[in-house]
Amino acid sequence: MPFPRIMPDIAWRKVFAAVLNPQPDPALDEAIAAKARDQAPVVWLLGKVQSGKTAIVRAITGAVEAEVGAAFKPCTQRSRLYEFPKDVPVVRFLDTRGLGEVAYDPTEDLALVKGSAHVVVAVARALDPQQAAILEVLHAARRRHPDWAVVLVQTRLHDGYPDDRDHPPYHELAEAPGLDDLRRALKVQASEFRRLPGKGMFRSVAVDLTRPEDQFSDPHYGLEALLDALDEACSEGRATLIRDLGRAIRDDRLARAHPHLLGYATAAGVSDLIPLMGFVTVPTLQGKMLHSIAAIYGIEWDRRTLKEFVTSLGTGAVLGGGARFTVQQFMKLIPVYGQVAGAAAAGVASASLTYALGRAACYYLEQARLGRYDPAGVASTYRGALKDAYAKFYRRSVGGFQAGNDAPGAGP
Repeated sequence: MPFPRIMPDIAWRKVFAAVLNPQPDPALDEAIAAKARDQAPVVWLLGKVQSGKTAIVRAITGAVEAEVGAAFKPCTQRSRLYEFPKDVPVVRFLDTRGLGEVAYDPTEDLALVKGSAHVVVAVARALDPQQAAILEVLHAARRRHPDWAVVLVQTRLHDGYPDDRDHPPYHELAEAPGLDDLRRALKVQASEFRRLPGKGMFRSVAVDLTRPEDQFSDPHYGLEALLDALDEACSEGRATLIRDLGRAIRDDRLARAHPHLLGYATAAGVSDLIPLMGFVTVPTLQGKMLHSIAAIYGIEWDRRTLKEFVTSLGTGAVLGGGARFTVQQFMKLIPVYGQVAGAAAAGVASASLTYALGRAACYYLEQARLGRYDPAGVASTYRGALKDAYAKFYRRSVGGFQAGNDAPGAGP
């Protein structure tokens, strides 16, 4: 069976080789992670112990609490860093520990996140008026970086509910009866943070992110408002991927695969900024992605299933994608225009194609797991994902995918 021409035959052969004969290559794995890391927004979490910082990370990433705790790695004397997912980071959380309990000098952390922190998230329990330690750090940060955005996340709203009641509808929180004390506490607390120096954006968001055993009707109460605030706070569309994580369908395998798709697609877009490098690196990235998500679905690719999947993508869509891929690779060699407009267009195309390929593979693998084969569904999933991904990554490219270690997202 000939190779379908979603890209040149040599590229498909690289994809097949990466899937069918994966070879350990720590240097390549780290290079892939670094490319994704360069684009991943950094969310700097400031808050006292038990304020709800881990719950925010858990809600956005979909990881369980134990996984989140184990994945945080120390990076300074008082802080730790969590990259999600580890192999191709889409977002990084910097958690400063011990605020309000031990003496803390923010100088080291400020130096660490300079040029990479896209939003500072202050986390405070709604009924805790003692936030001097957090405010002190924020004052120091805003004096040095007056344009930094700050989002105040006010947590554990249910501590202010009378009679153990359930959450009111979120849009009715400001008027729901019996919550006057809670609303007063939220207002006073927010007013303290609103007086921070500098002219950067400030938003306060009330959330209640609980565990299923807490038996509230909505364990992600206020998450949409938080994602909206992060989307506004992060520059150059970088929060779009955070929003995708927070709104991902929590249906096991697809939910677990989704962050990997975003990470590999982002890395493919960055790789494609360098003339002709896309021919070498993008197919390898796509092959590693397909191998990675197959493990999530508990299915091993073989030559037959791989060709069956690729054929299912559809000849028309395959030929169109291949033509664009080839033209954009060589357009990058055109002086000035090619290396700016061409590189950006190729980056968007490669990121979009990689993401769509991954989404189609998830559909194919799920059907295979159930003993079914639905080529029309694979093709439809691919086309829909390609359209959605193009809009997603084009938005990010307005500020430009950033190449190399000088990217605004390059950080710790």
